[in-house]
Amino acid sequence: MTSQYNELSGQNVGRLQTLADGVFAVAMTLLVLDLRLPGAEATTNGELWDQLHELGPQFAAYLLSFTMLGTFWLAQHTFLERCRRSDRTLAWATLIFLFFVSTLPFAASTLAEHTDLTLAVLLYWANLLGLGATLGWQIWHADRAGLVADPDQLSLVRRRLLLAQSLYAVAAALSFLSPVAGIAGLALVQLFFIVSPRLPVRT
Repeated sequence: MTSQYNELSGQNVGRLQTLADGVFAVAMTLLVLDLRLPGAEATTNGELWDQLHELGPQFAAYLLSFTMLGTFWLAQHTFLERCRRSDRTLAWATLIFLFFVSTLPFAASTLAEHTDLTLAVLLYWANLLGLGATLGWQIWHADRAGLVADPDQLSLVRRRLLLAQSLYAVAAALSFLSPVAGIAGLALVQLFFIVSPRLPVRT
């Protein structure tokens, strides 16, 4: 009975896409909850400007993390669109991937509150590593189990994922020199992947 159940469960790719969309939407919404003006209610333009200035790290973490989640959503969406069916292993790999999606708001909040600490940057990077590793697991399993119609198309997603994770690791390593440098490095890598589809490519 167990073998028969395992062969039947988790076969609908559409259900995985729906669940992923929902979790990403909630995580992206949770990010904005950290954007709260500090201190008492401002009564002058100067006081409001000071509060907005103090909100800078929180807004930067929000912007970085929102685009990070957007990037991973696009990557998983591209991958799942290539899948003609799913199975139980792919379903669980997706669930673990979504676990790291749901924890990114916490990592982002910690980073915003401790921009001067290397550990905060490394915690954030560890969350990105978890996202990359579990997305890579999904791609590897789908290729191995023959779940995709055209396996060659997976190589494009795989190469982009490997490049992103390598650059994230280099950026995070900069935090040992300066946590701010590590954060700036992550932001630059993210900016590259936002604009890279529009960069001219020599063929």
